[in-house]
Amino acid sequence: MTYIIGRGYGRALLTPDGIFFKGPFRRRSIPWAEITEIEKRHHTARSSEWWDLRLVRANGRDLAVPGAFTSNRYDHKFEAKLALLREYWQRAAR
Repeated sequence: MTYIIGRGYGRALLTPDGIFFKGPFRRRSIPWAEITEIEKRHHTARSSEWWDLRLVRANGRDLAVPGAFTSNRYDHKFEAKLALLREYWQRAAR
């Protein structure tokens, strides 16, 4: 249950140094240098499907980006979030 609440009510703040997560139960910060990939993942359950964004870290573990999920196959706002995340990440790699 806390996973669902955090996903829906949590927020991610993008900074030049990294990404800061703020949720109802937890806060954390991850530097861009620790992120090896930003993925759009597709999930299916009995009669539903959804997509979310995941940050894959250097240690191999991934982390869902709060507030970045959709149940629509073609969601322009969701795609804009993915593009913005990747833009910040690529800018930090320069």
